[in-house]
Amino acid sequence: MKKVGVFFLILFIAIQVYRPNQNDGSPIDSMDFLTAENVPLLITDIFQRSCYNCHSDRTDYAWYDNIAPLSWYVDAKIKRAKLSLNFSRWGTFEPWQRRLFLQGAIMYDIDTKRMPPKSYLALHPEAAISEQEKEAIAAWIATVDMMKE
Repeated sequence: MKKVGVFFLILFIAIQVYRPNQNDGSPIDSMDFLTAENVPLLITDIFQRSCYNCHSDRTDYAWYDNIAPLSWYVDAKIKRAKLSLNFSRWGTFEPWQRRLFLQGAIMYDIDTKRMPPKSYLALHPEAAISEQEKEAIAAWIATVDMMKE
């Protein structure tokens, strides 16, 4: 039994070396959603707190996010989130894409509480979006001119 425990301890230590895809890219600020749309401070705070860890090239990892195999799971979730929407690449989207994201997908996901996901909120309760914050986001989106070039 002791040999099995030692084996798993060595295995656990060994897998800490492998980190496939840590999200530490170098975003271009002019392409970022917050800059491109001149987002007000209140809305900026909400998006950075609730969305940016997974949906941008800027992830603020907690200490436990760096322990394998959890780190592999976290990196896979971030990769998948960025495939659906990467706020760091907002400036590369066409106006119709920005409108579709803002007026459609983003508000729908916030309204239906799909985002941030419950699994994320379990470890990051500060990322929850209140009803007042939802209303503020919706009011701001209604003022955004997404057809500008």
